[in-house]
Amino acid sequence: MEQEHHDIEIKRRATGSTYTEGFDPVRIERLKTIIQDFEDQGKQKRYSIIVDGEMVVPVNSEANNFDKYKRYIIGNSNTVEVRMYFGKSPNFNKHVFKTNYSALSGTPSKDVDQIVKEALENERKNNKILMLQQELKRKNKKLKQFKALQAELDDKKLDIKDLLKDGIQLMGQFQAMKNGGTPVQGIEEAEVEVHAEPETPAELHFKKLKQDYDGEELEKAIKIWEIFTAYPGLQKEFMSIINQKIKKNGKA
Repeated sequence: MEQEHHDIEIKRRATGSTYTEGFDPVRIERLKTIIQDFEDQGKQKRYSIIVDGEMVVPVNSEANNFDKYKRYIIGNSNTVEVRMYFGKSPNFNKHVFKTNYSALSGTPSKDVDQIVKEALENERKNNKILMLQQELKRKNKKLKQFKALQAELDDKKLDIKDLLKDGIQLMGQFQAMKNGGTPVQGIEEAEVEVHAEPETPAELHFKKLKQDYDGEELEKAIKIWEIFTAYPGLQKEFMSIINQKIKKNGKA
């Protein structure tokens, strides 16, 4: 669904600007909202409304007077003009809404509220559609990332079973080191030599991994985690699979 847009003609005046467009209850309601916001802040936004050349809402700053213009709208009304004043100055911006008769043809003034209601409802529906489209776009992006990961795994000829196995083993190593406990599966304590520049925790841990895994197995595990570094959004899903695997093995 495409939202209908109205062409707006703008003319500059010495005292302000004139905005001319087709009759649009939503945009008229927007002007009322501006006045209401001023009022809520304890400020004043002076305005007046003219229908078919006659001032039907005199200059004032109270939002509850705004809708009085609706009682003067009839099926063959030509224009609704809202003047928004600059502070206490007599100067103002003029917003002129021209009808094409078909928008109001055969519609008594008492139904103007219904026109506004329907227009606002259509606006809300359009906004909802826009939000759904954005959500779909985010999901499609995530799906593309997942497919890219799968393609990279296929290219490297990595089996998902090996991926789970290596992931579980590495997670066990990290958890043991994090908790300061005994490394799992008979990992011996690494001998740390004192250098002028101390080794980082990552370097020390890598040393431990080299002691317990042969070069080919460790290289494969590193390549796996390189992929998750490139696609951090998938790490959470991967860890969820690992946790399920650990729980299943624990019950066996």
